[in-house]
Amino acid sequence: MKTYMHDIDPRGQGEPRIPPERSIRNIEPSDARVRMSRPAPARPPVQHEEPRRKRRSGIWVAALVSILILGGVVGVLFLPETTVTVVPRTQTVPFDASTPFTAFPAGSATGTIVYSVIEQTFEDFAVVPATGVEFVEEQAKGTVTVFNAHSDAPVRLIKNTRFETPDGKIFRISNSIEVPGKKGTVPGTIDVVVSADQVGASYNVGPFEKLTLPGLRGTADMYANVYARSNAPFAGGFSGERPAVPQSTLESARADIRNRLSEKVMTIEAPEGSLMFSGLANISFEETPPVQESGGVRIGERARVRVPVFEEGVFAQAVGEAVSASAEGNSIAITFSESASAALTQQLSADAYGKEPISFSLSGMAQLVWQVDTQGLADALAGKNESAFQAIVGAFPAVEEARARLVPFWKKSFPTDPAKIMVVVETPPKPF
Repeated sequence: MKTYMHDIDPRGQGEPRIPPERSIRNIEPSDARVRMSRPAPARPPVQHEEPRRKRRSGIWVAALVSILILGGVVGVLFLPETTVTVVPRTQTVPFDASTPFTAFPAGSATGTIVYSVIEQTFEDFAVVPATGVEFVEEQAKGTVTVFNAHSDAPVRLIKNTRFETPDGKIFRISNSIEVPGKKGTVPGTIDVVVSADQVGASYNVGPFEKLTLPGLRGTADMYANVYARSNAPFAGGFSGERPAVPQSTLESARADIRNRLSEKVMTIEAPEGSLMFSGLANISFEETPPVQESGGVRIGERARVRVPVFEEGVFAQAVGEAVSASAEGNSIAITFSESASAALTQQLSADAYGKEPISFSLSGMAQLVWQVDTQGLADALAGKNESAFQAIVGAFPAVEEARARLVPFWKKSFPTDPAKIMVVVETPPKPF
């Protein structure tokens, strides 16, 4: 009798089964064969590389998670928990020549707009061709500042009043003047042009710290306290022959020089936090002595420029209160369009700048921007429920609109510490 080993079922007793068809496609691998399979001996490195990669990737994932958790902890503990973004209130203001303004000298108790004065000096020259020689006699000239430390009342000095240098040379004024009275211990002052008593280069002297007035010598107190000072040398004194230049040529050349000097006013910059309008500048010109050069004469001009300067905050406040009732009690900034300009409605002498009120008008456009009290807003929001946000913001007239972002997102109230509330003010777009 034959025995068939493939009919024996080692897993238990059962019905004899017909041996399966023995072909490659019908052979099913057993579980034990799958588990026991191993890579070919020729590739041992692969067997150990895969676990290392898994361990390394696991370490990087753990590190990344730790960093994210640490960043979140740092953000919650140390960074502001809330950001409030604010859009400030703005208003566009058109100006025309019919809108008058008056500014008062700094220190004046009158008026809401005050001004101070920036003073600068510019020089320019040109060489003009000569057409021969001429005999010339000219007096030296210069500008002096006259001081009145004598009285609160103005001191009148008549035409041809003498001013004497320490070495005895005499200069005179060509017109009568009034020297303003002193204010407290501050002397009144006025600038005036004086001319040498005689022609010639010997009077091209100075500058001098003090020139006395011989006509006041009989009154000791006035003689000591009414005096003058020259800040630049006297110049222009001449006697003799020099190259001749036609008068028409001189006038045309000087006009060109003055035009160039007038343009230099635009280069003057207002101090930080101040406003300045070149249209309100006062420019006084003074001829510098001609100098002979090869084939011609060098002529020059000196321009003394005085420009009113306004404190930006005060100026903006005055404009804001004139156009908006909500401007009172609020800090406001102002920005002018490039085409904006100013013009005096009442002319002033150079000496009146800084001493008398200035009346002027504006033309063009400006934008008023209300300044948000960021610290006050943070203090008001501290510890409040988010439902009170709109009501609190509404109490700040400088705020046009606002939005808040609470961190972490599940919080429903603002931090109790105002330092953890960051208030960001957006810069409004300009309408021009």
